[in-house]
Amino acid sequence: FLFGPAIAGVLIDYVGLAPTYFFSASLLIPAIVAVLAVRSPGKLEGERRRVSLRSMVEGVEFIWAQRIILSLFLLDFGVVLVGFYRPILPIFAGDIFKMGATGLGILYGAPAVGALLGSASLLMAGDIKRKGAAAVIAALFFAASLALLGLSQWFWMAVAAVLVLGFTDSISVGIRRTVVQFLAPDTMRGRAASLITVFAQTTNALGALLAGSASELLGAPNALLLGSLLCVFMIIGINRAIPQLWHHRSL
Repeated sequence: FLFGPAIAGVLIDYVGLAPTYFFSASLLIPAIVAVLAVRSPGKLEGERRRVSLRSMVEGVEFIWAQRIILSLFLLDFGVVLVGFYRPILPIFAGDIFKMGATGLGILYGAPAVGALLGSASLLMAGDIKRKGAAAVIAALFFAASLALLGLSQWFWMAVAAVLVLGFTDSISVGIRRTVVQFLAPDTMRGRAASLITVFAQTTNALGALLAGSASELLGAPNALLLGSLLCVFMIIGINRAIPQLWHHRSL
């Protein structure tokens, strides 16, 4: 994710699409061989639990009752739904900046660099006591970076914007997962984390649909500016509806 998109973009521009796909597929061969070489004892360890509809309902009920986790879940859902920018990047690389596959690869790789920097920043910061406030601030910076991308007049300005988008997104994800680990009891931790992951993936698909539709109707830059504005409204609305998020302090 760090260098793959940029390398792929250069290869597509210089050798074509088909050879690039063959090269990418060949890189999976060592991983396949390594997986096939793994030997398992075949014995299950720990308690075996049956997955049922009731257990999933209990997970949803827990998230609904735990207001801090619910607010983080809604924050992620809302921001991604109206601020999913990745499907729009090919328009910026090809139509706006005329940078071709190489430029698109750089744009796709920049969020991964930002995510790495964001994760490193969280590690250096240590245990952030005001995790809720940090998540809200990160979401607001995400919205601001979305607007910066929409207003970008130069290619490297857009690269900087998507780098910050990756940075803020990684901070939000890190805080959300940490809070779930701390606030969910052992019996609910797996279900809570799984449900949040499932809804996050679903939101990505819905966000991609909205991003494509908005770009078709308004143009890519205006779609991002509208998404940024809606992000801010959602962040403020969630924070007002569940004020415990901003005031939450970890022990």
